[in-house]
This record gives sequence, structure tokens and C-alpha cells, in this order.
Amino acid sequence: QMQIIPHMLDGQDVLAQSQTGTGKTAAFALPILSRLEMSAGAAPQVLVLAPTRELATQVAESFKSYGACMPKLRIAAIYGGADYDPQLRALRKGVHVVVGTPGRVLDHIKRGTLSLDSIRCLVLDEADEMLNMGFLEDVEFVLENSPAEKQIALFSATMPPQIRRIAEQHLKDATTVTIDRKAMTSESIEQRCVFVNEGDKPEMLARMLEVEDTD
Repeated sequence: QMQIIPHMLDGQDVLAQSQTGTGKTAAFALPILSRLEMSAGAAPQVLVLAPTRELATQVAESFKSYGACMPKLRIAAIYGGADYDPQLRALRKGVHVVVGTPGRVLDHIKRGTLSLDSIRCLVLDEADEMLNMGFLEDVEFVLENSPAEKQIALFSATMPPQIRRIAEQHLKDATTVTIDRKAMTSESIEQRCVFVNEGDKPEMLARMLEVEDTD
């Protein structure tokens, strides 16, 4: 946040290599909120692309939390695997910030329910994950069909050639920031993972807490 926020406030493009858990959501959300034009109606001014519905929801909730003292602020989370109607209602009412997965965002653009004409800032969150999930063409479509004059912030844990190419092609005089990865877990912690259906997660967690010796 210390390295990125000043550049975001200045309106500069930012290319940031950072891991999940380094506080990057606040690094882009706080300066974005401080620069929103609340009197400019509710046409989307900011678009954040995220690879998964979980991350899109998390980022949207962060915007709402950080903007809690902005009563007129409207945020919409749009992602696949969910009903269109609530998303359509939110977009019709007007929003300042849209957070979404590339496929569903592209779908709304092609349906004419989401316009990019007023976008002033575009954030690509976890760009390498969007590449891994096959969203690269969708991301490039959004970049090419949004206003030429906009701020772009690209966040990625790794910088494969395709992501570097996007940065070189679309970012202008970008400030490059690399956040060193810190050890997120102690070596004394044993990590295990269990694959379950999403709906079974609460019951599985409850069972584990009952069985495992935890304080």
C-alpha cells in the first residue's frame, strides 16, 4: 500500500507484482474511492476484473467496507454461475464501480447492459490467474473496447510473457512495483486439504472441528 497508493492517487498506470495477502485490494480500492466523481451520475467509472466469483465478491465487499462513509456509493459484483436478474437491476440503477469476472463482464457488454464509455480506471486483479483460466482474450477485448484515456492497474503474482505483453501494449509510462513475498505460514504448521462440494463445506468444517484436537 505504501508503494502503490501514491502512484494510484497521481493517476499513473501501475504494474505490480504482488502475492495474495499483501494488502493489494486496499492499495487500489482506497485511492480509487478518493478519486470517484460522485456528482457525475452513476455510470461506471471503475471496472475491476478478477479471475473468480469468490475474489470478485471479496473485492466488491472491500469497496463497500472502505466506502462505508460514502452513502451514495454504488458497487456491483457481476460474475458467472449466478442469476442475471440481480446484476441487471444493479446495472440499471447505476453504479460507480463494477467488479466482475471477465466472462460475465464480456457477456454484459455484448448484451448492452454494461457500457465502458465512462470507465476512468481499469484494474486487472491476479492477471496471471485470469491467464491460467483462459480469460486472456476476454481481458484484451475489455482493454481494447474501453476508453483510451484511462488509468490501468495490473496486479499479478507472476509475470509470464503474455501478461508482460499486455502491460507493454496497454499501460502507459507504468510505474513498476514489486512486493517481496513474505513467508505466510510458519514451518511448524501442518497443512492439509480436503476436496468437497461447495455446499458440503460448512458440515465438513464442523466435523473437523469436532474431531481434531484444536484450542
